[in-house]
Amino acid sequence: MLPEEGVNAVRVVVGLLVRGEYEELETLTEARRLTAAEIAAAVARHGRDLISPPDAAFREVDAVAVPHEPADEHAFHVEFPLWTAQDGLSDLTLGLTVTEVMDGVWTVELDGVHTA
Repeated sequence: MLPEEGVNAVRVVVGLLVRGEYEELETLTEARRLTAAEIAAAVARHGRDLISPPDAAFREVDAVAVPHEPADEHAFHVEFPLWTAQDGLSDLTLGLTVTEVMDGVWTVELDGVHTA
């Protein structure tokens, strides 16, 4: 189960994605996997308008623990369903990895926006 601080990290990332703040996402994730241009292209490729999910969606974050080095860090892979103006709950998902690097301090890596 993803701790509340990890859920908050997911909430921040989804908010930035929905608002189209791709440069901020690139900064937040240190462009580890995707640049702002790649994030924008992934969203545009699907041709739908992202909207904020209901708060209930964040209470149901499905996270899978993944092995991580160093061993004292905790990492989780998340496939978070996205909502669109066209579909409501859509078949788009945001793949990301959230890692607790220090007590209460989380980093995020974007894996991509794709269909489920």
